[in-house]
This record gives sequence, C-alpha cells and structure tokens, in this order.
Amino acid sequence: MYCSTSLSTQLFRGALAAASIAGAVAITPHFWPAIGLLGLAIYLMRGCPACWLIGILEAIRDRRERKQPM
Repeated sequence: MYCSTSLSTQLFRGALAAASIAGAVAITPHFWPAIGLLGLAIYLMRGCPACWLIGILEAIRDRRERKQPM
C-alpha cells in the first residue's frame, strides 16, 4: 500500500520528518519558513505520523514474510 518496503528508507524518512518538525518549532517566529518545514514533514511522512507508522509496520511485515520459507 505504501511506496517503500525498505525499513531503512522508512526510518530515514521519519528522521528527516522529525528534524523538519524540530526546525519548524525552533523558527516559529518566522511563520512562512516554519510552515514550509511542516509541509515537508507531512510530505516525508506521507500524510501523518500514523501513516508513517503504518508504513513501518508494513515494511516489517514484508521483511518477515520474505524471510520465512514456504
């Protein structure tokens, strides 16, 4: 359902999103750059933190399914 099945890619995107949110909070007095960073975080998480978490859970499930012999 989500675009990346790589767990490392999902975690990297999450780290970048967290950094974007932290940057937005740090530069709150500057409204438009902060809004831009929040938009970047939403894009990196593919919507919301729950969507990002579901993507991680699907990546873990896919990894386990590929490792199990049939």
